[in-house]
Amino acid sequence: MMEMRAALKSLGLNLYNADTPTRLTNRDELHGNSRHDNHDEHPLLGLAKWSTTYVGKRIVSRQFNEILIQTNLPEEHFRTVVIHELTHAWFFYNNPKGEKLPLQVEEGMCVLVEYLWLKQQKTDDARYRMKVIKECSDPVYGDGFRAANKALRTMRLSSLTRYVIEKRKFPSALAAFFYD
Repeated sequence: MMEMRAALKSLGLNLYNADTPTRLTNRDELHGNSRHDNHDEHPLLGLAKWSTTYVGKRIVSRQFNEILIQTNLPEEHFRTVVIHELTHAWFFYNNPKGEKLPLQVEEGMCVLVEYLWLKQQKTDDARYRMKVIKECSDPVYGDGFRAANKALRTMRLSSLTRYVIEKRKFPSALAAFFYD
């Protein structure tokens, strides 16, 4: 976990001392805690859990609870899932208003960070996982990744993360030009 937090930091997303308790679990518990339904195209291997307390429509408290990771994953795959879930934690801690990002935007950004980490690995498994990410047809994960990757061609990752937190969407090419 510390190595993957350092890898996230090297990409410009520092969690500092933010609490991210992590535990291994089985597929049933992961699915039971999931906020979305379709796991056919993109199997659920990890999950970041947090809670938000509202009074009316106003957020009064937020707490990051834990990261769940499926047991028995090969090491590089485990690391890929961990950096994805740590990116969810980064968004939790760096979204001061606590507003939910659209699923395609947040998952797209998390898959983008996963992809950027995989690019640094020089293994056959990493190349395979990058290919799977690029070819994913899922509208949340695949289309989200492609939109995030397209936006990354127009601005730095730090600017892109700031933009999606503020605007809750991916930038157009023109918006990226003025924002960065």
